[in-house]
Amino acid sequence: MYGATGGTAIKNFPSLRTAVLWAGILGVIQSVIWIGLTITSILAYCCILYIAPELNFGTMMKYVFFKVYFHTDYCKMPLDYYQNFNYTFLNEVQTVFDPTQLLIWDSVYLGVAVCWFIVSIALFLFVRKDNVKQTLAAIYTWGFFILIICAMDVTAGVIFGVDFGRFHAAASIYNANDMNAGEIYPMASTLMAGGVAAIAMMIISFKGFILWFINFGLLIYLLIRAVRIATDKDGTDTLFNPRKDSNDILTTRPPIRAYEEEERVEIRGYSNDVFVPDRSSTAETIEVNEEAIVRAAHLSRDANLLDRRFRNIDAFQQYPAPKNQPPPARQASQAPVQQETILVATNGYPMPDYSPQLSPNGNLRHHQYQ
Repeated sequence: MYGATGGTAIKNFPSLRTAVLWAGILGVIQSVIWIGLTITSILAYCCILYIAPELNFGTMMKYVFFKVYFHTDYCKMPLDYYQNFNYTFLNEVQTVFDPTQLLIWDSVYLGVAVCWFIVSIALFLFVRKDNVKQTLAAIYTWGFFILIICAMDVTAGVIFGVDFGRFHAAASIYNANDMNAGEIYPMASTLMAGGVAAIAMMIISFKGFILWFINFGLLIYLLIRAVRIATDKDGTDTLFNPRKDSNDILTTRPPIRAYEEEERVEIRGYSNDVFVPDRSSTAETIEVNEEAIVRAAHLSRDANLLDRRFRNIDAFQQYPAPKNQPPPARQASQAPVQQETILVATNGYPMPDYSPQLSPNGNLRHHQYQ
């Protein structure tokens, strides 16, 4: 569709606006959530968060989660907040990220999440139908940070998935039932708690999987729309003035001269050798190319809105020149109108001539006596 701004409007803007609203709303909500999660992880690394006053099977998951991914030897929490326990079995598993590396990762993700929040709001404010450059800048900026977010989510999810596999493999070695041969180690249950912590981190990294696919789908869709908007040179594209780089059939056909007057000169000649007219009679006819008007109406993209107008060619307003007004004089600089000379042969003879004819001797005699 063509806007009123002279070719700067974006086509199919309602669908683009809907996708932008979804991307912006989801971006603001998710960025706020992940800003809170990353700040929480940083506070946990700094030993500021409350854990539990004592270790038991009810609080073991919280203790193991903190110990594997956030607690370091430099963190000395009071016993009222964190009770030390035997983590010999946990030390048998080497995670991909240690707490220090995870702190760096969370700090980077915090900065990206803040940028995600900003560009999501900018997506609401700067995507406009009548401003192509501003719209493209907003979409490309948002897409850049979403691409980083999706890549970091996949990377973190794979890393925590590897950790889960290592915890599960280590826990499978130890016996958990006295019916089986071998000694039972109650603290080996910390390995399963470590596996649960790893799988929880993987799900959080993938944003529950569903949100990750939604973000990636919106990224692909908006980037495709942005590329189409950027490559659409349809600023001056109309029915009678198509763009040059279009693959439309309008560019391969000759221009429609719907209102150009064609001047035709007809010369009537007679096959009677006896009669020679004093001067050739000319008849000038003006014709309007009605077929071109109908074809232009059907080719128009807005013909469905004006269908009733083009059902009959007589209903099409042609704006003829006012009557009783002489046509404007043709300027010398204008190219002459092409004239088509048509020789029309008529059947029969002209009106007979009954005037007396000259006799061979010069006397006037009636034709009956000749």
